[in-house]
Amino acid sequence: MGKEDILVSDVGAHKMWISRHYNCYEPNTCLISNGFATMGIAVPGSIAAKMLYPERKVLAVTGDGGFMMNCQEIETAVRMHVPIVVLVVRDDSYSLIKWKQDDRFGNHCFVDFTNPDFVKMAESMHAVGLRVDKTEDLKDVLKQAFASGKVCIIDCPVDYAENTKLTEHLKQMIAELG
Repeated sequence: MGKEDILVSDVGAHKMWISRHYNCYEPNTCLISNGFATMGIAVPGSIAAKMLYPERKVLAVTGDGGFMMNCQEIETAVRMHVPIVVLVVRDDSYSLIKWKQDDRFGNHCFVDFTNPDFVKMAESMHAVGLRVDKTEDLKDVLKQAFASGKVCIIDCPVDYAENTKLTEHLKQMIAELG
């Protein structure tokens, strides 16, 4: 992503990592729904951003739960020729809720689900479907998606085990301060 390109982040566990590690150089180039945390904002927000700034790359980053809340808008983007790239961070659960339940209660419930094949889903909606098979391929897959000039959905499986490590690290930091 260039300094003027736009990333629109949905809410969820991935948002916690984006807010910590994604560097911004220009105003309004990383849009994250905070406050009421409107899950499902990444796809329609990215369509709007791309319509406003057609010369910029626009990347929607969303979890699988957030994506499924507004995935029908892929049809809108295809029909209107608005070439956004959607990175679906997939772990088959509402990860942030799971993370919070595990942290507070030591277990979780009612947060796991199944997903469609996002590559086939993209293709059935006349978009490009790509999959990240290993971490080191992410950059090349993103380049391929942007180079396509079409609406593109990238299925990116993740393991959020690092979330628990982050929670323990932050608790330790707070304890040392206190």
